[in-house]
Amino acid sequence: MKPPEHYNNVTPWNIDGAMRYWMVTRMIADLYSPDLKIAEIGSGSAGITEFLDHPVTGVDTAFDRTAERANPQLTPVVGSATELPFEDGSYDAVLCLEMMEHLPNDLRAPAVREMLRVTKPGGRMVITFPADETATRLDIRLNNAYRKKKGIDHPWAVEHIEHGVPKTEEIRALVQEQLAPGDTLEVRKHSWAPTWLFQQMVFSVDRGYPFTRAIGLHTTPTAKLLFRILRYCNFGDCYRSIVVVSKAP
Repeated sequence: MKPPEHYNNVTPWNIDGAMRYWMVTRMIADLYSPDLKIAEIGSGSAGITEFLDHPVTGVDTAFDRTAERANPQLTPVVGSATELPFEDGSYDAVLCLEMMEHLPNDLRAPAVREMLRVTKPGGRMVITFPADETATRLDIRLNNAYRKKKGIDHPWAVEHIEHGVPKTEEIRALVQEQLAPGDTLEVRKHSWAPTWLFQQMVFSVDRGYPFTRAIGLHTTPTAKLLFRILRYCNFGDCYRSIVVVSKAP
């Protein structure tokens, strides 16, 4: 059974999230059933439910920051990634997208431990994060362009620059340390650097606006077209890494 996805709501403002969630959904598709139990850590008020018609438990510390995106499919639970308020093995799929870079280094291992704890035997944990020198370089370019265009720092790129993005090998190693016998770990790359920077410059920075809008580039139809193309560009030098753990049955 295929997951009930929908991407008719892709816009210039959520294209990057759409591509991330599209890839993550591919990674849990073989587990999918109508009763699949999904938890998303650091979900905000919508998380994957923005593109997946399926009930999800979302854990966050401040849902009010994304209240305008609230989705009835997501059940909000106020909590910390390092102390999840769930029993062991509560969820078939545990997702964590672009949250690890916001945790101090000393809290990343406890967060991974908690996410693995609440993942059922035979279930899967998926973590994504901007990674390594590639993400640092691209975040700096994005922030500089945003500041030049709008006079202020980019709202999240500047945080990545100040705090430092995770290193893929460090995250892989701390996950590996916490695996049980029979668990498997896979690391994938996501979002080829030139395509990531292109869509950020067009839709986040508004580079070339209003000319880009005049030629139809800075529009929702173009965002949808780019989503259909760019979601497959996950090769070479990429912006983010994806860590996938399949727990032994």
